[in-house]
Amino acid sequence: MSDTATPQPELGLTVPGWSVRALFGVIAVALCVTVADSGFWVAVSLALTAAAVAVPRWLTAWFLIGALAFTVLLHPQSLEEWRVYALIAGAHALHIAATWMLVVPPFARLQPAVLLPSLRRFVLIQVPVQAATAGLLALTGAAHGSAVIWPAVLAGVAVAALVLVAAPVLLRRPHP
Repeated sequence: MSDTATPQPELGLTVPGWSVRALFGVIAVALCVTVADSGFWVAVSLALTAAAVAVPRWLTAWFLIGALAFTVLLHPQSLEEWRVYALIAGAHALHIAATWMLVVPPFARLQPAVLLPSLRRFVLIQVPVQAATAGLLALTGAAHGSAVIWPAVLAGVAVAALVLVAAPVLLRRPHP
């Protein structure tokens, strides 16, 4: 037997795996207390947050996102309504953190650098989505003076575009 131990790789900066759950919790609690402003929905959202952090594989994070989206729909929408913008960015951030929670064990070591591609995609997606949201809210605000059919028409066009873009990907056969 040799006295030399196998050299361990140098990982650089690492954080504990539970920090992903902590990040999810911070984002979720911030959204719960700002977006869901009624006591009942805050309680429901906080309970879903606790369940999502405790057992990520239950997928309650996505129920939380749905509950928060519902609470925003309870408010009148306008170009100045900040809840819509906060929900869009927050729900996207929750989705990303929830997927990280599914793959990063809480007692593992995590290199934050591996998260950078996801964060880059977050920014690249949020910039046009937030701009489109402002545009759609401006259109719906202008439509209040005339017929309120524009939001329904725009939603129909968006769904049709989504189907046209997603259908080839979903119908593609896997390569053997």
